[in-house]
Amino acid sequence: MVSTLCYKVIDLNSHDDASPAHLETILNRQAEEGWELVTSFQRTHTALQVGSTIAPVPGLVSTVLVFKRDGDL
Repeated sequence: MVSTLCYKVIDLNSHDDASPAHLETILNRQAEEGWELVTSFQRTHTALQVGSTIAPVPGLVSTVLVFKRDGDL
């Protein structure tokens, strides 16, 4: 029998509550549903500027949480 993995990505933007308590709630909720945190990272958003160049937008950083779980659940 082949086991499959499923992945889930949650992108928390700068408008989301970034308090430790809120992050704990998100992590605990995902754990209760069988999701395991694989990694997390921050990414800087980019935007198309005048003149058709793509540049980072200062202050627009989001935190990305990546989870996995057994697809047979």
